[in-house]
Amino acid sequence: MSVKDTALKEILKRKLYAENKADMKINEVLKDEQIKSLFVACKKLVVDIAKLEVENLSSIEKKKEYNLNREKIANILKEKGINKKELKPQYVCDKCKDTGFVDNKECECLKKEISKELIKLSGVDINLFARFDGDYSCFKNAEEIKTIYEKMKKFINEINKTSIDTILLVGDTGVGKTHLMECMTTYALDRGIMLKYSTAFNFNHDMLRYHCSKLEDKEEIIDPYLNSELLFIDDLGSENKINNVTNEYLYLIINERMQNHKKTVISTNLNFEQIQDVYGERIFSRLMHKKQSLKIKLNGDDLRIKK
Repeated sequence: MSVKDTALKEILKRKLYAENKADMKINEVLKDEQIKSLFVACKKLVVDIAKLEVENLSSIEKKKEYNLNREKIANILKEKGINKKELKPQYVCDKCKDTGFVDNKECECLKKEISKELIKLSGVDINLFARFDGDYSCFKNAEEIKTIYEKMKKFINEINKTSIDTILLVGDTGVGKTHLMECMTTYALDRGIMLKYSTAFNFNHDMLRYHCSKLEDKEEIIDPYLNSELLFIDDLGSENKINNVTNEYLYLIINERMQNHKKTVISTNLNFEQIQDVYGERIFSRLMHKKQSLKIKLNGDDLRIKK
């Protein structure tokens, strides 16, 4: 089962649960004979009204009777302390009614669920990820860090408008690069952006799998890296490079995403010279692109040692 199918199955489970819960409540309410009688009468009136309107006859009196019966039902429910909303399915997503699609396009809730499934496959627990909370007191250079964090929030909010396709976060160990990427991930998920989060180690592992897989299995491995709206690769340079795999597929993905204006955020402890030495001129030139790339250097002390 593909990631999308798994995500869609989870959403449809919500739909089924909401509708079953509403049906159970209706069945419970219909045990009251007075409500049941009024409910049956309303159903008959709906048919009668439809027939009259097809024959171009007045249905005013029937509609008055129907509305009166509905009002009586509402009053009885109120006396019993039952909210009318409980008789209708309470879908998690009001936009798509837990179908996963709006006007034949993927709903934000489906994109969000796909992202969660992709993150699970990355081997990380999204519940442990940091969030933007406005507290920069742990940073010695708080104002500088605040400016960067706000810029990254703006990048996500304007993801479909900005000309920047690739962001490179550079800095020494422990200055907050991964923390920032986690904040961006949770913030993007909350906004229904379909994303893929991976450590450089897992990325390398996936590309080796892709390289060695049968043709029919390749698309499922590489598709999230190529087609997610937002891709995070954390700690580039920490992976063990594999000949004919690491550099080749890293360039392929960065280049394809930039050509299709898909957004990518990469963090690394390497400086610019080291990036060029380790990954070569082709990858370096894409990461340093004047118009499509943004380079951000995070300064400061190692917060993990500080703590």
